[in-house]
Amino acid sequence: MNHRTKKKNVIKYLLLSFFCIAFFSCDIKKDAIGANDDLVVLAAKEDREDIRSLLSIVFNDTLLTPAPEPFYNVKFADPSSFDALKTQTNLIIASIGDYELNPATKLARDLLGKKAFDNTLENNPVVLSRDQFAKNQLFMILSGYKESDIREYLKRNGSSIKNEFDENFDQKQSQYFLESKRQEDIEAQLLSDYGWSINLPWGWEMIRNNPDSNFVWIGQEMPFRWMAVHWKDGNHFSEQDAIDLGDNFPQTYFKSQQYNKEFLSIDWVDYRGDAAYRLAGLWESIDQAKGGPFVGYLFYDYESDRTFYVTYMVFNPGGRKAFYMKQMELFLSLIHISEPTRPERIS
Repeated sequence: MNHRTKKKNVIKYLLLSFFCIAFFSCDIKKDAIGANDDLVVLAAKEDREDIRSLLSIVFNDTLLTPAPEPFYNVKFADPSSFDALKTQTNLIIASIGDYELNPATKLARDLLGKKAFDNTLENNPVVLSRDQFAKNQLFMILSGYKESDIREYLKRNGSSIKNEFDENFDQKQSQYFLESKRQEDIEAQLLSDYGWSINLPWGWEMIRNNPDSNFVWIGQEMPFRWMAVHWKDGNHFSEQDAIDLGDNFPQTYFKSQQYNKEFLSIDWVDYRGDAAYRLAGLWESIDQAKGGPFVGYLFYDYESDRTFYVTYMVFNPGGRKAFYMKQMELFLSLIHISEPTRPERIS
């Protein structure tokens, strides 16, 4: 049996193991509970420092606020609380070694069965499962014979593991933006007036609507989250255009704000399946001592022959910001730009 075939068989076996767990351990699953950005980790106290270090390999992105703030929060709990916490949105059971007295090791072995558990020690230290004990849940077992074995595996596969958690976050948040009651009258008006629209849940308000300058500013309070859209006819998509936005956009359209040049970054990225310039950093008030993180995307829409700058920012002094920035990233990806109306052909 070659290595590739063996690897496929191992994956099939692990999936089957989790199918059995799901089949025998749950009836009708309720929706997962807990914050979408919390990682609830069941681990023995003796392993937690090493486990935190291992998880930082995967969940290594932070938001500059200006103090760094992680996008995911690791919250440890005792493995004995498994029954009470088994429906958390992001649940991780983590153990190092094969010690009978380690409660996390015993829990992982009980859930997987001896054969699958031994495979985590010898081959693949990570097992992922969706909707294991609740709907919209991501469940992970992290288990290895040595800390160094797990570390090497996470260095090679960390990005794909994190993508699973990011997708789960987006899936749960999209229920809010796509399935909750929306302000369809405002959505329709934006589409009719400007040829673009966005899914707008209840609670979001129009702050400024300036048709003469092609600028719309929408926001929600508690905490403050703002998004703005500005557009121009024709192609104004260049690095210099992005630099000009970084220099002048907030003063021109928000009036009392500016981007902090010390923390401003401009990068070439993929946005909604096409090329864009991503501006990111900190915004600050010109008149008051307040500010927060922001992100903006400059892109050219070929169908409508227009250049767009869409941006969002958060103001939540003393509170979390990374969660809301991640939420706003999803929000802005839902912008819809209609194709231009073309005259009918006369036969």
